[in-house]
Amino acid sequence: MKTIILFSSANKNGNTAKTVDKVHADHQCEVIHIDELDITPYRYDNQYPNDDFYNLLNRISDADNIVFASPVYWYAVTAPMKNLIDRMTELSASPKLKNHHQLLKTKRGFVVSSSGNRRMCPVFRAFFSEFFAYNKISYVATLHACTRSGYSIDDNEIERFNNALNNATPLHHRG
Repeated sequence: MKTIILFSSANKNGNTAKTVDKVHADHQCEVIHIDELDITPYRYDNQYPNDDFYNLLNRISDADNIVFASPVYWYAVTAPMKNLIDRMTELSASPKLKNHHQLLKTKRGFVVSSSGNRRMCPVFRAFFSEFFAYNKISYVATLHACTRSGYSIDDNEIERFNNALNNATPLHHRG
């Protein structure tokens, strides 16, 4: 199964990046640093300059698994991650992108996060739950690193997450 990790963080080498590295070490995938892309914010008129969104969309369309990786900032994703997700609204609003929107129904969604809390923030989790439900993406698994007393993540959780990436059957998510 082909996996794409959409990674965003104010610290490109921070705690969320460490978790992405652990996933990447055990699972072949493409990591895209969306903070380095030029993605125009969503516009109701769907008129956009030439930016990186359509190229990224093609890469997402080729993947089976989409992993959204972001630290938790004030109960939410990073601003570039939110911008990308907002822009994905264009898929359901633009007739020329309906095929891409239909393709999302075949995708499996995953979330990687880090924060000072032992568990993933319920508001953060609900954001993805609603986004995945709206786009009919199967929400498969989460992986969260606690950073309260330094970086900490359970190796069993990493193994479980990576097994879910390889498993074609949707799993009940935990985390």
